[in-house]
Amino acid sequence: MRIYEYMEREARLFSVLSDPLRLSILKSLASKRGCVSELQARTGKAQPNISQHLRVLRDFGLVCARKEGRKVCYSVCKPQLKKLLALAKKIA
Repeated sequence: MRIYEYMEREARLFSVLSDPLRLSILKSLASKRGCVSELQARTGKAQPNISQHLRVLRDFGLVCARKEGRKVCYSVCKPQLKKLLALAKKIA
């Protein structure tokens, strides 16, 4: 991969992380995995909104989904993301 392609991917990462609700979802999942209804309760946002943001996070590879019975549970699938979130909190 050329350096410009890496930079594009990094820029896309920051774009994905730029939404406050996505950050809230990631921070919640960094501490405890959860399904959409649990994330809805934690964030106070509507289920379709949560699902839409989870799709963006999953498409970029930041969260993983696992079916558990009738529910789909999500978790952070890159441990480095937890460090990035902690660093962002210190910088902001």
